[in-house]
Amino acid sequence: MNRTIRLAAAAAVGAGCLVGAASALGASTGSGATFPAIAYTKWCQDSGLCSYTGKGSGGGIKDLTKATVDWAGSDAPLTSEELAAIGGKIQYFPTLLGAVTIPVNIPGVNSRKMNLNGQVLEGIFDGSITKWNDKKIRAINTKLKLPANPITVCVRADSSGTSFVFSRYLGKTNKTSPFKGGSKTPNWGAPTLVKQPGNPGVANCVASTPNSIGYVDLGDARNAGLTSKIASVGKKGGPYVQPTAASIMKAGQVPTSTIKKDLTVDFSASKVRGAYPIVATTWVLLVPGRSTNGGARQVVKYFLSPKAQGALTKLGFAPLPSGLRTLANKQLSVG
Repeated sequence: MNRTIRLAAAAAVGAGCLVGAASALGASTGSGATFPAIAYTKWCQDSGLCSYTGKGSGGGIKDLTKATVDWAGSDAPLTSEELAAIGGKIQYFPTLLGAVTIPVNIPGVNSRKMNLNGQVLEGIFDGSITKWNDKKIRAINTKLKLPANPITVCVRADSSGTSFVFSRYLGKTNKTSPFKGGSKTPNWGAPTLVKQPGNPGVANCVASTPNSIGYVDLGDARNAGLTSKIASVGKKGGPYVQPTAASIMKAGQVPTSTIKKDLTVDFSASKVRGAYPIVATTWVLLVPGRSTNGGARQVVKYFLSPKAQGALTKLGFAPLPSGLRTLANKQLSVG
């Protein structure tokens, strides 16, 4: 990824002042999920239509509720409390698919060859697996020599759609999971936790902390130099899959008829062979009837355009399935 995009992503995560500056210039303003911040920032720059501040899905929803931004980015549907606070109505416009990757930093171990499944990941994050040489990890990594070192778990400090997607996935892999349904602020039980704001914060935590593990979007993992440390994830017994544009897109291979009317799709834990299992859909959120929606709808129109969608794979994401994109454009056209 080139230096311009890296700088843009950093600006998206850290520069809250962009919202006010863009308002002065008449551009549409958005804030929220850090998961798509790399793409949203590039799209806003390329189109000149908007600015975006990555602060976490929960933060963006709060900004939209207060009407301090025109639209929000979120990787999680609103809770009933959030929906009530915003007035009871919201529109979800899917914009891209992405992978929640699992980077692992164990000195002397080739993390790229590590296999992880939902049961093992749940054990690490709920605190029942605390060392790298735990028998459950060794059972699916027989070719790796794993140390007896304690596991440091890097997680989000803020209200996060990425946390929601990851915990929702964990909840699907175990009938008695404490993470069932997902949460933007999960109660992680690991004994050694390091909390950081934003996906870049989690990525940098893993990159700088020996014997650590975390969860982060593919683009930010690449930016933090973690490409060679991303583990493969699969079902119990395999196969284990690396997150790539192709494996992300496979997860979105569902009949259009099965997509919910409000477009809150969930492609995680896909049964399609070769699909990466921890896939996130991220949305632009609009509140119907607001006076700023004209500009915001132009932003969404650009985000759904062939040009914008065509840029995603180089940024570490995947374009929307054609059926879902058609439904999103249809919703945009009817208001």
